[in-house]
Amino acid sequence: MKNTNKKIIISFTLLLLLGITYYFFFYNPPYKGLVTLTEAPLVFSHRGFGDAAPDNSLRAAKEAMENNLDGVDVDGQLTSDKELVIFHDLSVDRLTIESGRISSLTLGELKKLDLGEKFNDPKYINSYVSSFEDFVSEITPKGILMVELKVPGIKNSGIEKEAARIVKKYDAFDRVYLSSFNPFVLYRLKKIDKRINTALIFMDTNWNAELLAEIPPEDLVNLPWILRQEWIRTAIRKVVKPDLLSVNTEVKTETIDKLLEKGWPIFLWTIDEAALQREALKKKPYGLITDEPLQGKNIRDELYKK
Repeated sequence: MKNTNKKIIISFTLLLLLGITYYFFFYNPPYKGLVTLTEAPLVFSHRGFGDAAPDNSLRAAKEAMENNLDGVDVDGQLTSDKELVIFHDLSVDRLTIESGRISSLTLGELKKLDLGEKFNDPKYINSYVSSFEDFVSEITPKGILMVELKVPGIKNSGIEKEAARIVKKYDAFDRVYLSSFNPFVLYRLKKIDKRINTALIFMDTNWNAELLAEIPPEDLVNLPWILRQEWIRTAIRKVVKPDLLSVNTEVKTETIDKLLEKGWPIFLWTIDEAALQREALKKKPYGLITDEPLQGKNIRDELYKK
């Protein structure tokens, strides 16, 4: 009898462990988040106004709004004085005529840097670096602002607290999406304020050649293997509870389709060729992030008669 009871307990325990494992790592429940799906996909311009204006400049983002785009996707980092600035690279060398890392410069020093000086059109001279607060105050009355918070490690840098403070100050909860590859960042944001819209960014691979060409070797932060596995991301989503997903277009089609079927608001990035934009928009994602936003908007409007 004792052996029989022992076998029953062991079998039950194994079944329970298998059930828990399946639920956390392989089961995708229907979407439950803050975002309501739209009739037609949104079109966001990558890094401000895509290839048409200086990278991550407020001037570029304003032009995107003037062209009736739904939103802009930019990048945020902390300065040496713990202010939140909009800038893509970890250092200023590629995009400005100066040098130095964002983390070693103050917001005041960064706001003196002109992103237009290295751009291929002189009309964009005087496109200065701007703060996250500048973007929130200028862009959110007209469109949605998506900001990737760049935090390479698990340590709490304070970037979440500063971002949340500004979103609350402008009551921009519905107009700001805070995104990150780093699930710890998104988890901390939700702990600070559940009203904040968070977006988990992910890829199935490490950086491709096009992205690597933009990143100085000293600034390269590889995407951990663990974050490139969908079965692990399935568990991460249950713990972190993001409101949106920002998905690289090279992620497996079956993964994207399965998440769309579950009702997830998905942004697909970065899709620039017209044929690929059309193919992506037909899937009816929540949005498209592109360096060719006007082209994408025209295709979206044609497909959905917006």
